[in-house]
Amino acid sequence: MKILNILILFLLIGTSCKAQSPIINIEDDDGSAIVNAYYKDTNNLLDPFVGTWIFDDGAQYLKIVFEKRTMIYNGKYYEDLLIGEFQYKENNVELTNTLNNLLNSLPHIYQYNINGNYIQTNSSPFESYTSDNFRVGLTMSEPNGCASNLDVRTGVVNGQEAIQIFKRGGMVTLRPSDPVPPEPIIPGGFYYLIKE
Repeated sequence: MKILNILILFLLIGTSCKAQSPIINIEDDDGSAIVNAYYKDTNNLLDPFVGTWIFDDGAQYLKIVFEKRTMIYNGKYYEDLLIGEFQYKENNVELTNTLNNLLNSLPHIYQYNINGNYIQTNSSPFESYTSDNFRVGLTMSEPNGCASNLDVRTGVVNGQEAIQIFKRGGMVTLRPSDPVPPEPIIPGGFYYLIKE
């Protein structure tokens, strides 16, 4: 009877113990993608980007809303990331507006039109503005199918919290047989957006 009790105890302990998945700071992500690891925003580097940001020069209007999502499973590992949606107008004519997506729980986190968490400190499109190369790399998908990369950094404009983005125009075709990607709705370039 004593042996049976010991075996039951070992079974209970064995079934309740599971291997710990590693927690990796997103700053230390080397691209190796460890299965079931958690790439965590340990130092809350994504937090300053959360909020509503507006660029309005009279001719162009761009509104971006960023939210931070934590411990999202992408099918291979868990990660913290920024998601976002946007509205864009030219001469008060709305050309695209995806902001309502944030009100919905989309089936997959990567269906939000802006997402990512790539911490970058190497050479930067912002070098002519600042020597601080820290920024977050994100992917932006427009409703017409155009995809672009965004480099986003925090800043201050006239004493107000701001972000500066550099939007690459759009993805390019790699082979002559590839279909020509659609033109971006939102032009590529630099934008300063003030926190609302």
